Amino acid sequence: MVDGSQCWVISQDRDELRCLDVLSGEVRWSAEVPRLTGHIVVTGDRVLVGGWRGYTGLRAFDRWTGALLWSDRQRTATVLPAAVGERVLVGEPGGTSVRLLDAHDGNEVHRWSLPEPLVGPDGQWPAFVAAGADRFLARCGARTLWQIRPASGTAGELFRHDRDLADAGVSTVGSVVWARERRAGAVALDLTTGAALWRVTAGPDSVGQVVPAAAGHVLATRRPGMLLLVDDTGRPRERQLVEQQISGVRVLTPGVLLVVAKGALLAVDGGAPTA
Repeated sequence: MVDGSQCWVISQDRDELRCLDVLSGEVRWSAEVPRLTGHIVVTGDRVLVGGWRGYTGLRAFDRWTGALLWSDRQRTATVLPAAVGERVLVGEPGGTSVRLLDAHDGNEVHRWSLPEPLVGPDGQWPAFVAAGADRFLARCGARTLWQIRPASGTAGELFRHDRDLADAGVSTVGSVVWARERRAGAVALDLTTGAALWRVTAGPDSVGQVVPAAAGHVLATRRPGMLLLVDDTGRPRERQLVEQQISGVRVLTPGVLLVVAKGALLAVDGGAPTA
């Protein structure tokens, strides 16, 4: 987890949370954490850890000194929490509620009921996706996309598909929300209204998030490794095969995409997917 000049990691060889200097890699501080601690989120002057697979409770540290500020003695299962100002959103994978906690003391501020179980992995992708200053999107059940507005305390359905969605997160690219389907497609939605804009067939093994490119949106498939460029009208414009198996695509710099492939990292022109 990187924020400003600091980077926080949980050590693999010891039960320890470390704060590193981003530029030098120097350890600024370290703090003991329970075994099997997972998840890291930064909100204001707090660093919260815990809740991964329900192995530990949540606990908060001072981001500058590493001092333990509070801890929940009860184990808590949550998807990767999302920072909301001085608060955090948490929710149990497969649960039917989302909670807003005060990061200063861990107390519950608000709770929303979900119509279907919350879809969330072991931190492989964010279960809560920011969609503006005070709006988060979350997958519920097999076909539903839910929206939560923490400041107003409101929540409701944004979109319900007529077919099953993949066990994957959603992506926002400008004013468009992308949700991958279970089989071979992806559906694009209007970020404001939730109305379906278009549907794209990417392939039977699509992976990762949809990312922005200069000429539109880029989708990827794992096997065969392929990048698909879709313009802002939903029309497929170009396909590029990649020899390696693809596991994800990220925006490296404006105009350049980073393709995470098996045994390789590939820099790709973000204007058109040409390796």
